[in-house]
Amino acid sequence: MQKKLVTFVTVLALSSSLLLGKNLVTVNGHTITDAIIPPGYEKLDDTKRNNLMEQLIREEVLHANLLKSSIVKDSEFTTAFEKQKKQAQEQYKKSTGKDLNKEQIRSIKGSIAVALYQQKEFKKTKVSAAEVKAFYDNNQKTFDLPDSIEIADIIVKTKSEADTILKSLQSATNLDEAFIKAAQAQKQNGYMGWFGKGTAPQNLFDVAYKAKVKTLLATPIKTKHGYNVVYLLNKKPAAKLPFSQAKDRIEQMLKQKKVIETLQNKVETLYGQAKIVY
Repeated sequence: MQKKLVTFVTVLALSSSLLLGKNLVTVNGHTITDAIIPPGYEKLDDTKRNNLMEQLIREEVLHANLLKSSIVKDSEFTTAFEKQKKQAQEQYKKSTGKDLNKEQIRSIKGSIAVALYQQKEFKKTKVSAAEVKAFYDNNQKTFDLPDSIEIADIIVKTKSEADTILKSLQSATNLDEAFIKAAQAQKQNGYMGWFGKGTAPQNLFDVAYKAKVKTLLATPIKTKHGYNVVYLLNKKPAAKLPFSQAKDRIEQMLKQKKVIETLQNKVETLYGQAKIVY
């Protein structure tokens, strides 16, 4: 949630709008101008422009409601706002030479209030054990796990580079340590994690899955990224994720779904009561 908030603020801060302050719509007496959206909206076709207006109106009714709530009195809100405002101001000043205006600052406040509202709703939202089990039973395919590999990987541009690295690793007495050092020499992390069949390049996956665990693939594998020196750390055959391992993830997902539904219902109610003047 914080990541989404930062993304929003960054987009706002990097907008090169000339801040003409063109009025777009008035919602419950509050006028929304083009200062809070990136430039170029006027070039949108009618459908996209109307969708943008609807989005701005829904954001406004929600922001206005939450900015009158107790959320803004929390120290958590104050801390988050000051941090995001400072970051946005610095980036916006650098990009445009201007200070954020009142509407932009209010928009930042509103976004933080929405994020905190969702966090609070998430904490108090309950999901029953029966709901969790029902989701698992009714979505069996979701929990089918494909053949999977866990790998470390070093990627270089040429086959000769890859061959040299592979040869040095093949003679290493401690392959784990040697691989880490070789990856760091290429300014790479090395460890890539788990990949299910279909999520890694097919030629790499097919060779790696047939290999012995804790071994290097005998030759570099060429992919669109370059030549890969691959260390197979582990592998698992296709299986179904058992309920005992899936239930916590399902509970979190169902809680988030309920929070989103609550938020959407709140917005629709506020939207239906709003006085909108174009």
